[in-house]
Amino acid sequence: MPALKRTFTEEGVARMAPPRNGRREFGDTVQRGLLLRVSETGLKSWSVIYKVPGERGISRSGRPLKGSQKRITLGPYPMLGVAAARSEASKIIAQAMTGRDPRPERQDANLARHTNSVQAVSERMVELAKKQVETWPRMEQVLRDHVWPSLGNRPIADVTQADVHELLDKLVAKDKHGTAREVRKMMSRLMNYAAEKSLIPASPMAGMTRRDLTTQPKERALSDEEIRAVWVATGKMGYPFGNLARMVLLTGQRKSDWSDARWDEVDAGERWLAIPKERFKSRRGHIVPLVGAAWEAVSGLPRWNAANAFIFSTTGGEKASALGEKPMKRLRELATEALREIRGDPAAELAHFSAHDFRRTAETRLARLGFAQEVRDAVLGHAQSGLQRTYNKHDYMTEKRAALTAYAEHIMELVK
Repeated sequence: MPALKRTFTEEGVARMAPPRNGRREFGDTVQRGLLLRVSETGLKSWSVIYKVPGERGISRSGRPLKGSQKRITLGPYPMLGVAAARSEASKIIAQAMTGRDPRPERQDANLARHTNSVQAVSERMVELAKKQVETWPRMEQVLRDHVWPSLGNRPIADVTQADVHELLDKLVAKDKHGTAREVRKMMSRLMNYAAEKSLIPASPMAGMTRRDLTTQPKERALSDEEIRAVWVATGKMGYPFGNLARMVLLTGQRKSDWSDARWDEVDAGERWLAIPKERFKSRRGHIVPLVGAAWEAVSGLPRWNAANAFIFSTTGGEKASALGEKPMKRLRELATEALREIRGDPAAELAHFSAHDFRRTAETRLARLGFAQEVRDAVLGHAQSGLQRTYNKHDYMTEKRAALTAYAEHIMELVK
């Protein structure tokens, strides 16, 4: 049955009733070749039909002979509105009239779009980052855990700022503000990379504002009074989050170094934590001596049956417990209560602190205790730079043990 002619309008297409059975096609009186197919289930989709002049050669009179009729599906309504469908059909008809069939180019472009998915492009970006930045594992982890599940298969050219907002909104709704900030940073990096590679015309992250993701105050070192308050708070929190926070405070390591630690990484004979290079930030092994109060804290923790069980866990060692937004929020609340008791001031307020501030506290206190920069760097696992990285192979184990012994004794003097 030939297509019925209609002058398409948004209101008219929206009200168009489905046929009783089968499907019907309607042609646009405004844009030649534009068709709207309506199925009995109510689904509506656009397509365009055309012929390519010269496809069958030239007539004796020199006129280009048109080839067979071809069809290109444009997309469903209302995802593709009337104006957009007319515009797309006009481009296709115009190209066909020049003697070039639009289908091969559209197929190549469509293949390129789906080949350059969010996951595929971000994997290429991570591979490049491996040669340039030491923090590439964190980059890969954020993308793999929080971006790929929802946007990984999406052509990167189709990702809009609204898509990123939706992703961030879900994290904020779960009170994962820190994670949301990391995701926004990685998405900005990814979209800038895609724009540099001409995969997208411009980054959709440009001009993006999120007042709810304003960064927290810069890291700082805790005062004597604040250390006492945090220590009391960790005791009230108990296992696993309170004990985890204490280990970060006592050793100055990154919170993930302890939250992801397993019992088979603890050597009771040597009294140290051996962090494998696979999960250490600078991709090299790192030994953390466990001395004094730190060893007492570790040896008193619950043990699970499996040797490789996570040290800090609410699931019997099967899954790791992390110092995320909620545990840190509770720790700050309890520390504030403790500070008010210490000062005898019910209105006292404790300035914001993060788990990373415990590292700054360790760095600052070790410096006060007289330990040199290279020893402090060895304790905290900072990567060496320049000639030190190339030629200095000393492991500083004796110095690290001495530094952490002095630091643990200093902390215990404060809290007791």
